[in-house]
Amino acid sequence: MGQYVLNENEGKYLFNLCASNGHIVATSMVFPSKDDCLDGINRIRKTAKDAAIEDTTTQDWQHVPAPKYRIFQTLSGNYFFRFYPDESNDLAQSHSYPRKESLLRRIERMRNEGDSPLAQDEE
Repeated sequence: MGQYVLNENEGKYLFNLCASNGHIVATSMVFPSKDDCLDGINRIRKTAKDAAIEDTTTQDWQHVPAPKYRIFQTLSGNYFFRFYPDESNDLAQSHSYPRKESLLRRIERMRNEGDSPLAQDEE
């Protein structure tokens, strides 16, 4: 099982969802408080497993309702996702990957490990 690791900088917080192999699956947006950051983690825990994939890199892509993983492609050709627990703003984003297959494996990892606990020293 993975873990959520909180990071604080100048009174603002973000989290990384780290997979069981230690790799970062996704990094959150910046939150104004620790409580808001913990709420963001709980939103992922509740919605990540069953979230759909919306692939904006295909020519015939279709909008899907949230929760969802929305796939994007950078100008340099790499792929990344943003996670939307609802129809408002994205909550977390992946690193970029040169192959879509690698990105899809990260989405599966987030689905499987989205309900992970906080790191021991964060509780």
